[in-house]
Amino acid sequence: MTHDMLAFLIRYLIATIAVTAFMGFIIARLMERTTVKPINAIATAAQNYVEDRKSGNTRMEHFSSLHIRTGDEVEHLNLVMAQMEKDLSVYMEDLTRATKEEVRVRTELDMASQIQKGALPDSFPAFPDRQEFELYASMEPAKEIGGDFYDFFLIDDDHLCLVIADVSGKGVPAALFMMASKIILADNAIMEKSPSEILYDSNNAICANNKLEMFVTVWIGILEISTGKLSAANAGHEYPALKKAGSGFAIFKDKHSFVLGGQEGMKYKEYEIRLEPGDKLFVYTDGVPEAQDPDGNMFQMERMINALNEDPDASPEQILGNVRGSVSRFVREAEQFDDLTMLCLEYKGPQKDDK
Repeated sequence: MTHDMLAFLIRYLIATIAVTAFMGFIIARLMERTTVKPINAIATAAQNYVEDRKSGNTRMEHFSSLHIRTGDEVEHLNLVMAQMEKDLSVYMEDLTRATKEEVRVRTELDMASQIQKGALPDSFPAFPDRQEFELYASMEPAKEIGGDFYDFFLIDDDHLCLVIADVSGKGVPAALFMMASKIILADNAIMEKSPSEILYDSNNAICANNKLEMFVTVWIGILEISTGKLSAANAGHEYPALKKAGSGFAIFKDKHSFVLGGQEGMKYKEYEIRLEPGDKLFVYTDGVPEAQDPDGNMFQMERMINALNEDPDASPEQILGNVRGSVSRFVREAEQFDDLTMLCLEYKGPQKDDK
């Protein structure tokens, strides 16, 4: 190889290296402008987004403010991230509003539940100065508020009124209907009417303004304390359970009439039970026999009677505890199907000082 040829090859090699280095520099700068910087900007925007989210900011425009115009996948990525940020911002704002609304509704339901519980007598012993009888009652709503209710009060010094009822439907409408029905029944009872008259007049009052066409089943009894005579009437409610002294509880199939709120002008049958000292009366709503286990099987009346007879001579409070415990063991982890409401009365008879 001649000296001139060698010199040419060296110059060619140097020129090639220079051109390659220059092209590499250009490509690197181009990649920095079209790829590296945009990717870094997207990464920074993502980090800022995370920090703002931690601070509670729900309306942000990190990605849409980048204005990346590379015409390739990087620009597409930024557009996708910008749309995601927008969608997430809208979603978070909606979620925040929904959460606030849920909190408001929950607060109102809690208040309604407290009002409802406060409307039911729950101080026991209910009449500590009266030795002729003892009673206990409880109501456990399936939801925040329920449609069941019980009531008891002295009409006068010798007459005790007992009420247990179950309103059709659930939720707030049932709770409002329950409150109205309770007041109407009590207002009629304190006027010294008979159980059948109380149901008749209460039914007419409820039917007069019942636009939602709701109804309520009611068992009501008035005990003449001095004699043990219990006058009662049943408006489509569950059969009571009766325990006579020296024996266990058994279902008492009383005379049934139509529910309250179903039809105006209905007549209601009345009957009497003579309670002797040691006798007990147990009334309840259908949430007890219709409680369901995880397989959908119902508790039923037989199990309820068996639970009552675990210790039939126990106090009314303990008797309710026995039934509630039996229901809990039966349903196990299943969700409570309906309100559980129970009332038990033990008649002890007139005391010696009362004779």
